[in-house]
Amino acid sequence: MQEKLTPNSVYQELSKTFPKQNDFGESDYIEELKELLFFGIETKEELEKLLLKHKNNILTIDREPLDEQHVKWYNQDPSIDNLENKVENNYWFALPALLRISLELEFGDEYEKFANERDQID
Repeated sequence: MQEKLTPNSVYQELSKTFPKQNDFGESDYIEELKELLFFGIETKEELEKLLLKHKNNILTIDREPLDEQHVKWYNQDPSIDNLENKVENNYWFALPALLRISLELEFGDEYEKFANERDQID
């Protein structure tokens, strides 16, 4: 029997799949679970399959260097911790963002529309 996702199991799958350096920030994974369920990802096995399918692309996106303007903007944002380390080691996204990138890669325009409505972006 396949194990249904919970907020904790979402975190466990993400932390198992992606580097420890991306395990920062705060999330209870409730919102992330709701997004997964909305797109029909209901079990740990389905989540694992999704993450592994897109893992290399996600990590490539995460490693893309920031341009100087973004570094400047992020330096002015007090909520961003360890920016120098992130820039030096070429990583930027926390686990929830990596999950959302996987959803965008899998569901394309459908996820983009969903995210824009979630974030109230026209």
